[in-house]
Amino acid sequence: MTQNSTILNQQWSSRPNDQRFLTLADLHASVQARRQTSRVHDVALEHLRVQPTESGEIGLGAVTGENYGALTHWAFGQLAARAHAPAGYLRTLPPELAAINLQWSVEHLTDDDTKDGKVLTRANGHDLTAAVTSPTYGRIWDSDVVGAIVARIDGNVWKVPSASYAAADPLRATTLYASDRDVFVFLVNESAQIEVPGEAPKFRGFYAYNSETGNGKFGIATFLYDHVCDNRIIWGLAGFKEIAIRHTSGAPMRYLAEAVPQLRGYLEASPVGEATVIKAAQDREMGKDRASVVDWLRTRGFSQSLAGRAYDTAEKEGVRNPRSLWGVVSGLTGAAREIKHTDDRVDIERKASALLDLVA
Repeated sequence: MTQNSTILNQQWSSRPNDQRFLTLADLHASVQARRQTSRVHDVALEHLRVQPTESGEIGLGAVTGENYGALTHWAFGQLAARAHAPAGYLRTLPPELAAINLQWSVEHLTDDDTKDGKVLTRANGHDLTAAVTSPTYGRIWDSDVVGAIVARIDGNVWKVPSASYAAADPLRATTLYASDRDVFVFLVNESAQIEVPGEAPKFRGFYAYNSETGNGKFGIATFLYDHVCDNRIIWGLAGFKEIAIRHTSGAPMRYLAEAVPQLRGYLEASPVGEATVIKAAQDREMGKDRASVVDWLRTRGFSQSLAGRAYDTAEKEGVRNPRSLWGVVSGLTGAAREIKHTDDRVDIERKASALLDLVA
């Protein structure tokens, strides 16, 4: 297989040093500390007061006298969006004018679905408004995501992938990241090879991501791979599975019911067991030719177009037998990677990985 992924490269190439952590314990301590200083306020947006601060920032408060602190760049954009105000233009104005215009927009909201919200504040020597979200926003805390990994990880097995420059520049090599509005963790198990007949030996890896401020979804992805290079491109991706959860009202319960068990099961799974499933999937043919494989996939709920692309992708990517169950699953996950809409892509990847249950 030659399927590659640049998702880690995108993180690695864009994160400044103050968002990089050398150990999972350090990352957890950082996001846990901000959780402990965070407060969530249920508010009517019309009761908010936007005003410039003495330091030249734009602050947020309430008619009750509460001071939520200066709006972060991200929170300013969220509040402007909820007030139907042009954030880009407001940022070009002096703070006094920007505050006046945003305050007017907040006070003159007419849509019922935008009148209420949740304000996330943080107090750590400098009060900040970190997020302004809808009243139905279902927050999954970054500290809970990292904490779930810490609680289940064997640090002697699951590590940051090796790099030639790791000793000289460990911050550059790390794959543990957190900003003021998100977290991303990438770890691999380089100690146990999984033999895949006809392909290079595989290793296991996973990544998890989240934003407690509304900057993105929660997700966890597990996969097999050939190697992770110095530029943090994942080579030879296979067996990809992902759960992605939007921060709606039911998100915290879905996180506990679906994501945590998947993470636990993956971390505790035997590499030998995975190799056995892959070998059985390679040996099980789903049709005698392309047409019969496509027909079989259609009986499983996949469209004619997707089924055809899956077969062609498996053939193009060098799967030993594209008619096998392993070929079908690999082709589907490869074809899904071309789908731009995340929910649609994850749904196909989930259905594809479920096919392996036929031999599990």
